[in-house]
Amino acid sequence: MNNASGSRRGGLDLPAPDAAALAHSERLAQAIGERTQAAGGAIGFDEFMRMALYQPGLGYYTGPAVEFGEAGDFVTAPEISPLFGQCLARQVEDLVARGCRPRLLEFGAGSGELCAQILGELPDVERYLILDLGAGLKQRQREFLETRLPAGLFAKIEWLSALPPDFEGVVLANEVLDAMPVKRVVKRDRWRELGVELSDRGFDWREIPARDPAAAAMRAIEARLGDLPEGYASELNLNLDPWFGALAECCKAAVVLIIDYGYERDQYYHPERRDGTLSCHYRHRVHFDPLILPGLQDITAFVDFDAAADAAEAAGFEIRGLVSQGRFLLANGLLELVKREAADGGEIQRLALSQQVKTLTLPEEMGEKFKVLALSRNLAAEMPSMRREGARG
Repeated sequence: MNNASGSRRGGLDLPAPDAAALAHSERLAQAIGERTQAAGGAIGFDEFMRMALYQPGLGYYTGPAVEFGEAGDFVTAPEISPLFGQCLARQVEDLVARGCRPRLLEFGAGSGELCAQILGELPDVERYLILDLGAGLKQRQREFLETRLPAGLFAKIEWLSALPPDFEGVVLANEVLDAMPVKRVVKRDRWRELGVELSDRGFDWREIPARDPAAAAMRAIEARLGDLPEGYASELNLNLDPWFGALAECCKAAVVLIIDYGYERDQYYHPERRDGTLSCHYRHRVHFDPLILPGLQDITAFVDFDAAADAAEAAGFEIRGLVSQGRFLLANGLLELVKREAADGGEIQRLALSQQVKTLTLPEEMGEKFKVLALSRNLAAEMPSMRREGARG
């Protein structure tokens, strides 16, 4: 049943998992297989993705084996450079100066690197709350941050299992929305879903009728952008409305910073993007088969930032702006921070900083691919870093 052994399916040539990883993946594959049988032979891809990433104790983010950085499957901006967290700290500092409470809530803190960077720059923060799903991940964050930070700063961190009530401060969500389960849809005269079934060779795609709200959402997108071609496939995130709704309920007075890779709607559903944005990360290799290696690889889809903004507004947030990551970091003093760091180092340090800046800001790297969406609720603080020419579509 296990698709871990299918890591060379379709011409892929990925490193073979070890015996322990294979056994872990087999347990998750069995659970997913049982779910497909109970559902009559197939489940929606969103349910497959949810189980592959978040099944308690077995999913990629909730199991014991997830790693970040060079030792894991992918590297996020905080692991690329401390400059990323330092710039975010400057944005938080500016918001606090404009009346925001000095508290932070981070979704999906990963390795804990971003938390360490921000607290290192802002030691006067009242509290730093972390909301993560995996118990093993929380424990590794604790161990990392306890060795990385002075005891006084470490004491400011609190791990949560649910959203806090009446939160006041700044909410951070770095590479969170891209890991939300998505529906996979395809146009065959009308819109259909690509579900997942269990076959002799493991998990496979199976077309199933698209029910509302997925079909209605795709028809609304076509009504706004024009008809998409036959055979067009893409993703649809139906988790945005409930996620932003729950976040709005917990935010008494807050600014939310969402940083992720994605497009505005007209580019997300561009006619030439016929295969969507779904991708997988396994040991620093990117590929496009999410049905193999269950529990051992990350599965992501780019963010439709217009859909995110619409959901946020419907929940009661005010949109403060949408800008590229490169513009956001530069507006928050990136070059000044580089000068500060370079002054204490030699030529090797300056070269390393130069490469970090290029990765974070150049359009062909993370600079344009990643964007920052800023929201506020019951807080009128200005955000000069979020200004750009034009408005979102």
